[in-house]
Amino acid sequence: MKTITLTNGKIVGNFSSPHPFTFTDGSILPAQSNEEAERLKVTFNEFLHDNGDVELDFTLTPAIMHEMTNWMLMYNAGQVHVVFCPLPMITALKDMRYDIKNSPFRAVRIEDRINKLVSIEKQCL
Repeated sequence: MKTITLTNGKIVGNFSSPHPFTFTDGSILPAQSNEEAERLKVTFNEFLHDNGDVELDFTLTPAIMHEMTNWMLMYNAGQVHVVFCPLPMITALKDMRYDIKNSPFRAVRIEDRINKLVSIEKQCL
C-alpha cells in the first residue's frame, strides 16, 4: 500500500490501477502490479438487450472490500488523504449507499487529456 505526497501536502494512494498516475505538479504515483490489479478488479455485470444495447452495473468482490478496510485504517490514522479508484468502483460504492464523502476513495480528475495529467487539487466522487 504505497503512497506519495503531492506538492500541496496531499497524501495519495493507488487502489488498483496497473498504470501510474502523473500529476500536474510532476509527481508520479506508481502502478499496482498486474496481479494486484487483477485481484482488485471490479465485477462488471452486463445486461444485454435484444437491440445490442448493454446495461452495466458493478459489484465489489470480497478482496476489494478487504482492501478498502486496510485503506480506511490508514485514512483514519492520517496516513493517506485520497485513494484513487476506478470509476466503476466509485459507482458501485454509490449504488451501495456507501458514505463515500467520509472516506478516501475517489476517482482521478484529468486536467490535461493530451498529456494525461491528473489534478492535484480536484478528485471525483
